[in-house]
Amino acid sequence: MSLPPGHAEAPHWWEAAPRPVLPEQPVPARSDAVIVGSGITGLNAALVLARAGRQVTVFEAGDPGAGASTRNAGYVGRSLKHDYSALLRRHGRAMAAAVYAEMQAANDAVFEVVEAEGIACHLERCGRVVLAHSPRQMRDLAAELALRQEHLGEAHMLLDRAGVAAETGSDRFAGGALIPDLAALHPGLYHAGLLERALAAGVTVLARTPATGVGGERGALRVASTRGSTLAREVLFATNGYTGEGAPGWLRRRVIPFDAWMFATEVLSPNQVAAILPANRTFIDTNHDILFARRSPDGRRILFGGQTGVRPRPVRERAAALHALAASVLPGMAGLRVDQAWTGRCAGTLDLYPHLAERDGVWFAGGYCFAGVPMGTYLGRKAAWQMLGRAEGATHFATRPFPGQPLPEVARRLVPAVMAYWRACDLRAMRAR
Repeated sequence: MSLPPGHAEAPHWWEAAPRPVLPEQPVPARSDAVIVGSGITGLNAALVLARAGRQVTVFEAGDPGAGASTRNAGYVGRSLKHDYSALLRRHGRAMAAAVYAEMQAANDAVFEVVEAEGIACHLERCGRVVLAHSPRQMRDLAAELALRQEHLGEAHMLLDRAGVAAETGSDRFAGGALIPDLAALHPGLYHAGLLERALAAGVTVLARTPATGVGGERGALRVASTRGSTLAREVLFATNGYTGEGAPGWLRRRVIPFDAWMFATEVLSPNQVAAILPANRTFIDTNHDILFARRSPDGRRILFGGQTGVRPRPVRERAAALHALAASVLPGMAGLRVDQAWTGRCAGTLDLYPHLAERDGVWFAGGYCFAGVPMGTYLGRKAAWQMLGRAEGATHFATRPFPGQPLPEVARRLVPAVMAYWRACDLRAMRAR
């Protein structure tokens, strides 16, 4: 593997995606609603609120689109850290089915928004292949998917070793499953389309204006920033992994940020791409510390990600480690150059569920645990509907207890140790017969 001389964190848009340069605007004295964060969650919420006649101001710490909303792999599906079978055992069929119905609704929400807004972002039902490293993982995967098909009607097709090799060009996996209706998009173009529609709807987006605190009471909340403050009726923190000191303490105690890493290869010929990933699908394995791969939306590169929650390292070092991992499971990657490598900040919660929560007029939607595109779209809209008092804002993810921890900084420092434990569990499962 080689990296370009002087390699640093490279552009993460994969293709040319318009990044509008927003003029500096004054902080308005008053707003009906303030949204902190201009990612997928915040912009979906802003659109709903603005079109309902609300004056909406978005505080963005950096430039819109510079965070994980564009730095992700663009997967669109029904991902949840709790298997359907586990929910069934713990809570019964009604609750398990209701949760997974919302995961399907989140998947569908992306299609609804893209179609309604006319956003050209390469959204395609390309199908997803779930990869099993060992016979034990394959048995567990087959049992889970069979239950989902029986109870939820989710179609799938099991793949043996040869079937996975036909999909990936690799004989390193014991088997897998194809889920044909799952999708992918170009997250940079999706975000750019949302931003364009929000600006056209009259949303004020304040770039490079970090929110520094919220005070006051419900209906009269003072949102402070580095450039002034505004008085708002309600505030939505749509910050997910970027939730920082400007957020209330109760929220910081409930969100655990961590980094996820990806790289893109050099530009490849069609034959080179087809030799590594013969099928234009998204790929993910069954481990806790997941690895994932796909073709870039323009079909000219291979994108690969993994090593989530590891200790921070320089981009060159992390790219080299990630490339070695890629070559170990997709042998065709071994001789390719890493052209771009980057990280984005994700977030989890103590119970590994996404959450929509409110306290004294301050709202939060996040904790997506690797489902940011569909869940950000879904819960961003749900949050706005709840702020408007509309019945369509109802969601299971607003009714669950939202656990916190007394020492959030300690919990965040422990993320690498927790991930090391899960990697050890994964290694045992990968060796099991």
